[in-house]
Amino acid sequence: MRSEIIYQLNSDEDYYYYLRENPIWHKILSIYPDRLKDFLDDYKVARKKRAIDKIDDINVLLNLADSFLKK
Repeated sequence: MRSEIIYQLNSDEDYYYYLRENPIWHKILSIYPDRLKDFLDDYKVARKKRAIDKIDDINVLLNLADSFLKK
């Protein structure tokens, strides 16, 4: 794997955990290092790191708090 890919993966330890869970990405990144953006997009979807996922989480917490306050 290229050093710039490894440098990018070192920025977050969870990337390595995701690579262990999905070893096909290790092969893809070794052959096609330009697919790093695809890897990061796939990671964000799988780990629910997108902004829309965070908004959904906040919405669930607000609904839970609302249900507790109504009782």
